[in-house]
Amino acid sequence: MATSFVVSLQDLWDAWGIRGFMIFSLMMQLLLAIVSPLRKRTSNRWVILLIWSAYFLADWVAIFAFGLISNARCRNSTSIDQDLLPFWSAFLLIHLGGSDSITAYSLEDNTLWLRHLVGLVAQVLAFLNIFVKTLPSNDLRVPTILIAIAGAIKYGERTRALYLASVENLKESSVKSRGFGLDRNTTRTEGVAPQSNTGGSNSEEDTSEARIKTAFHYFQIFKSLVVDMMPEHSLWLESRDCFLNKDARATFEILKTELKFFYEVFYTKVLAANSAWGVLIRSLAFYNVLVALIMFCLIKKAGIHGVDVRITYSLLAGVIALDSVSEILLVESNWSEVDTTYIGCQVLGHGLVLSFIAGLAMGCILGCFAGLGCETFASREWSESTGGLSILGCAFEESRPRKGSKLSDYWRKINEKESNKGK
Repeated sequence: MATSFVVSLQDLWDAWGIRGFMIFSLMMQLLLAIVSPLRKRTSNRWVILLIWSAYFLADWVAIFAFGLISNARCRNSTSIDQDLLPFWSAFLLIHLGGSDSITAYSLEDNTLWLRHLVGLVAQVLAFLNIFVKTLPSNDLRVPTILIAIAGAIKYGERTRALYLASVENLKESSVKSRGFGLDRNTTRTEGVAPQSNTGGSNSEEDTSEARIKTAFHYFQIFKSLVVDMMPEHSLWLESRDCFLNKDARATFEILKTELKFFYEVFYTKVLAANSAWGVLIRSLAFYNVLVALIMFCLIKKAGIHGVDVRITYSLLAGVIALDSVSEILLVESNWSEVDTTYIGCQVLGHGLVLSFIAGLAMGCILGCFAGLGCETFASREWSESTGGLSILGCAFEESRPRKGSKLSDYWRKINEKESNKGK
């Protein structure tokens, strides 16, 4: 009896192992796309744990599914159509490209971009090993190639985003940028940079758009602090004069927006996407998936199991939806205020209708979260709390960041003071 149970369990694994992990991989991508934006909006440890688990589990599931497909293709031990296996493995390349809203969980992950580059080469070779063995009789060879190109682009885009956000690249770009000193740990450098009117003009109307542009201006200046380099003294004076002539509300709004720029640069794909080359390759990847969907609809599926057909349609629709939602979120982000030409190209490149449909679906999902009492996460732009360090702990080398107090009470007091002044 034990032997028959083991045999039946083995048959169940052979029949549903690959199918289950393909669905699981898609679900991890959907979960990551939904929960990863919450990281900058909450400091709840359970939400952070969920994001951390989804981030690391998504890559593991995709790599494990690659191994299952390769093993099944070699042993011919699955009921799945052999032409469908390389097609599914191409989707795993897209999944390994990750979500646009999170490419790194910590700053140290950006320094591992070379490891991801090696992983990209290894996974592409693994795909080619699976795909070449099905030629020339593979009826899905053209859509498989299209999806594989999109996957290589997505995975390469993630690797490039990690490289651009690495300390070495930021330091090099800061050195090349005009107005930054080359000496480390210095508070003043030789020479005076030309004054910029982008963020320091007091006569400029204090609108939301003006605050975003001011925040982006100072983000470009002070991002060198992350790599232990000091801007020129004239830029310090410019920022001081700018904030001394603004009220508390405007100052907090500018600083909050500036920190959002920092977060998106270090932890998302925005640097890799925010260029003409990025728009071109992202549009190529998107339309490759769209053409593959049309071709798969037209191909005869007499020899493919109905469950496998539905899984394939789910994979195609999932990629299109996630890509469209990512573009909508980027259009609605603060980057649209500082680079309107790029945003227009993104919208035209990815299709207004598909983007609208995907945005409508994401709106329904966010509505469900709001109905579950999670509207506080969706409405605010940061966690509204700060970390703290103990001075005594620093003295005894025992300090570690601890969760600070909520700033909502302090913000409320500022609003009350300003309202009283207006009366």
